[in-house]
Formats: sequence, structure tokens, C-alpha cells
Amino acid sequence: MKEYLEKILHQTVDLSDFEELNRLPLIYRGSFRFYMAETNNLKFLIAAPIDETNLSILRRQQKQIEFYSGFHCALYLKKMNCYSRDRMLEEGIPFIWEDHQIYLPFLGVMLNQTENRELKPCTEISFLTQKLLITALYQNWSGITVTEAAKRLDVAKISVTRCFDELEILDIPLLQLKNRARKFSVEKSRKKTWKTIRPFLKNPVIRTFRLAERIEKPLIKSGISALTSYSMLEDNTYPTYAVLKPELSKSGILKKKQLSLSESPECVIHEIGYHVPQIKKDAVDPLSLILMLSAEEKSDPRVAKTMEEMLEEYVW
Repeated sequence: MKEYLEKILHQTVDLSDFEELNRLPLIYRGSFRFYMAETNNLKFLIAAPIDETNLSILRRQQKQIEFYSGFHCALYLKKMNCYSRDRMLEEGIPFIWEDHQIYLPFLGVMLNQTENRELKPCTEISFLTQKLLITALYQNWSGITVTEAAKRLDVAKISVTRCFDELEILDIPLLQLKNRARKFSVEKSRKKTWKTIRPFLKNPVIRTFRLAERIEKPLIKSGISALTSYSMLEDNTYPTYAVLKPELSKSGILKKKQLSLSESPECVIHEIGYHVPQIKKDAVDPLSLILMLSAEEKSDPRVAKTMEEMLEEYVW
């Protein structure tokens, strides 16, 4: 830390442990390592998080640390994305982003060591990024670049670049920056990776069509019908299939008679945002299936047990 600061600031920095921890609430003492820095006769506090913490929380904690300590406080971060960096700059929160940038407004210092891209804000994950995450989990991606990811997903590099940007903006901690190149890696445990990405994922079903007649053309199984293909569970009285948006008009589904929720359908069609043929080509993948089943369906003990067995056999 000392070497990095002196290298970027081009001046001597005295660094020592902060000896007045009793000024701070106990929760902060166990969450950060605190250092007292002095340069040009000005002292300031450096707070380095012990564990990875969401930056929206860190920004609030930084203000509290300054209040209780009585010193300017800079967050020392090894991992951060450009979107979060921009938010901290807007809010005037001092930070030291290791090997990237220093922002110490109380010293009048804002230095970049590397070029940074401008990331467009987004609040919801796209279907392509969701497909990337689920595919990566099944294939245990490790150190995968944009180029390699584009090959594996069979899409353009610019599309994967946007996916990586989304991962940065949404603060999904599966990207690493190595030699200025972003690389994607899942965690060693698939269950742990699923727990990490699950809060960001959405139901892949865009629209549901309840039809008065069955579709003769072979389609991807969806919903409970897909679950039955992974198990011995009995299907509903009607089959459920999935269709990607580009195939919707070609299939003739839009021209068929649709029924209301109070009527019993002969067939149900899900328009889905993506398909991951990783496990079975004729059914939606297990993790996407978990995301699309309704709370009512999951409340059925038979369905709940079957889902657990499916995940154990095909995913974990």
C-alpha cells in the first residue's frame, strides 16, 4: 500500500496502524483494517475492507467512519468497477483503487493509472448476460476472456463485451482484471456460484400463450413438462413448451386461438428470452426451469422434491 501511494503521488507517505480504534463503533473495527497516512503534513485515515462488501454499503460506512474518527477517510479497494467508481466520484467519496486510480479530494488529488471505459447504467440483467452466467456455471468457466466467451456462446464479441459491462455495473463479483483484460471465472462450488448470481436473475418467460389446440411441431419442453423430462414426475393434463422470440411468428402460435385463465388449455407455450441446451436440447435447462416455475407450482411437495433431485443429478 505504501509503495503504491508513493509511486502514484510522487511523494513520501508515512503509514502506520490507526491507534485510536476506540473512537469507532465495534462493527467497523471488525470490518476494516485502519491505517493512518501522513503526507505534506496532512493526516488522513485509510480503511481497507477485510471482506468483500457491496460498494453501496461501503459508501455509507465511509461517511460514518469520518464522523466518528474525526479524520478524512479514504476507502482502499482492490476490486471495484468503473460504474461504482463514477458514483463515488459524483458523491465525493475518497478512495484508492489499487493499481487503477486514486481520488483524494481533500488533497486535491485525482490520478488515473489506467484508461477506463465509460459504462452505461443498467438496473436489470439482460437475457444474454443471464445465459452467459448459467452457461458459465454449467461449464465451470475459469479465466474466460471476451473472445473465448463469444466463441462458446456463438455470438459477436461486442455482445459479450456488453455482458461483461453489465456484470461490472451490477457488481456481480465474477470478473477479474488481469493485464488490462477482463476475465470471467465461476467459483469452485456450483452451489456457491448459484447463490452468488441468483439474486440478479429473472424469469426467462416473456409471455405465456394458453392455446385451444396442440402444436404438432416438435418444440422445447418447458415448465412442468420440462421437469418431467428430468424425472419420473407426472406431467399436467396439457404439455408446456418453450419458443424463442425469433421463432414465435414462424411457428404459427400467434395465429392460434388463445384461452383465458379460467379455461383449460390443450397446450401452453412460453415465449422465452434464451435457451441453454447444456443438459438437454429438447428441454429448458434445470436452472432456468427453477426460475420459471411459479410459487404455486413450487409449493407442491412432489414438485419441490423433484426439483431438488434434478439439481443434485444434473447440476451440482
